[in-house]
Amino acid sequence: MKKILILALAIVMALSVIAFVACDQGETVTGEIHYTNHGKEYGAKVDVTVKGGVITAVKLYTDEESGYIRTSPDNKDYGWEGHDRTEAAYADFIENHFVGKTVETVNAYKATIDKTSGKAEVTGNTVITGSTQSAARVILAVQDALSKLGK
Repeated sequence: MKKILILALAIVMALSVIAFVACDQGETVTGEIHYTNHGKEYGAKVDVTVKGGVITAVKLYTDEESGYIRTSPDNKDYGWEGHDRTEAAYADFIENHFVGKTVETVNAYKATIDKTSGKAEVTGNTVITGSTQSAARVILAVQDALSKLGK
């Protein structure tokens, strides 16, 4: 009887440790930025997961999921032909600039967008080459999500 009780207690303890670990997946918050320019809705929407002050995951919503244009379509009249290149760069951009970084580091990134003109600026190396507006949209969406932590 004593062995059965000890075995049952060990099983309960093991299950409680598993439950505790499963519950500590971090906090996931949603952030976004959007604005209307030239009659189109531009922006980015993300889910950011943070555990222990470190970003562990960022999900970037597609245009269909968010309802925003995250990457401007190619427009040869304006010399912009980087849509496909930018879309292909998002995964590495997110991995290199957000995942594994502290909340403080990412909040220190400098990105701005003039919502009237669409002109964007990103300071430092936190940019997708040739896609400053797209990089700024993602940075600002991630920072918006981070501002909601613990709320």
